[in-house]
Amino acid sequence: MPLVQKTLTLAAGATSDNILANTNYEFVDGNVRLRVASAVDTAGTSVTADTFLNVSVNNAEYSKDVSVPALVSGQPFGVLNGSYTNNDLLTTGSQRNRVLVRFTNDTAATRTIRCGIFIGG
Repeated sequence: MPLVQKTLTLAAGATSDNILANTNYEFVDGNVRLRVASAVDTAGTSVTADTFLNVSVNNAEYSKDVSVPALVSGQPFGVLNGSYTNNDLLTTGSQRNRVLVRFTNDTAATRTIRCGIFIGG
């Protein structure tokens, strides 16, 4: 069961590239479970950032502008930590499914985002 985990630094107003682009998991078979977890580091700020997650498989949107939770001190980040799970889905296409996972920073400051995608199981 593969895990793709990345830490992104996203400038104000920017949208990330597909997290799975150019990996072995950008395309997956049908009946594959995908668990997406993310958190945004808001250290040094007094408010939760307006950072959003978008997840789609082929032409189906599974998450549209979902607010990314703040990284909580003392709460370890991980895909299996339910506090950070944003999406848990099963692909339905009978052949290759293209998975797109992107983040948008809708704030006036740079944000650090942690993302994990567990594929299968």
